[in-house]
Amino acid sequence: MNDSTEEPSGASRGTQTLMRGLDLVEALRDEPLRVAELARTLGLSRTTTHRLAAALVERGYVAQAERGLLTLGPTLLQLGFTAHRRIDLVRVARSRMEALSADTGLCVFLGRRDGDHSLHLDRAAGRQRLEVSTRPGDRRPVAKTGLGKALLFDERDDGLARLYRATGADDGAKIDQWVADMRADIARGHVIHDSVGNDGIRSIAAPIRDVSGEIVAAIGIATAAQYLTPDKVAAIGPQVAATARAISRDLGYADPDPSVPAASFSLPPSLP
Repeated sequence: MNDSTEEPSGASRGTQTLMRGLDLVEALRDEPLRVAELARTLGLSRTTTHRLAAALVERGYVAQAERGLLTLGPTLLQLGFTAHRRIDLVRVARSRMEALSADTGLCVFLGRRDGDHSLHLDRAAGRQRLEVSTRPGDRRPVAKTGLGKALLFDERDDGLARLYRATGADDGAKIDQWVADMRADIARGHVIHDSVGNDGIRSIAAPIRDVSGEIVAAIGIATAAQYLTPDKVAAIGPQVAATARAISRDLGYADPDPSVPAASFSLPPSLP
């Protein structure tokens, strides 16, 4: 197999080698492969593929497994853990939050789970004069807010029921209905929540996942229910979910549906 129709020289040759090495590493992301399989996947000769693999094995980016298979190496694992530790969730999410706030005019919140509570980490103020009182550092029962409920998308039904009972609910039928409503939110991909009480706040929230696929935070918007009419909820809900997916990708999550960008939204003229 001919690796290239034109022989590169100088810096371009070094760049080509680097890119081929990265392509080889990425080709091993899903499963171990043999040199022959890698060569076919990458469109390279076996000689070139073997040379690249040998260099990567020497540096620990690729490892030799049984039966002649090559797999991802320990150096990648070490670098991945280091990168994960250095990620500042608030810093990573901030620009996405500001973009969502600018597009919707609403206050955007970021929070994570703290036991049976949600802990608010950051907020991006909207243009509306009405200001939701939640501040960074505030803790709320995780089952009582939209942002908190988005943190529960991976909970089993018995876990959801336990958390709802912790809010003081003791009616079996109401608990079952709450769990069913949560399942509907999970299927939709984002929470639509009306606060219990007299404040009349409506919120929309969605979970954020990291490289492990676990929910590590949630993002949400909130304002008076009168400003989040059903048509506006239908328009803004997917934007909140798309922003959460974008932040997840920024954290290394392999989004199965990365097609919807979150950085630029356009709202119908009827929305604020």
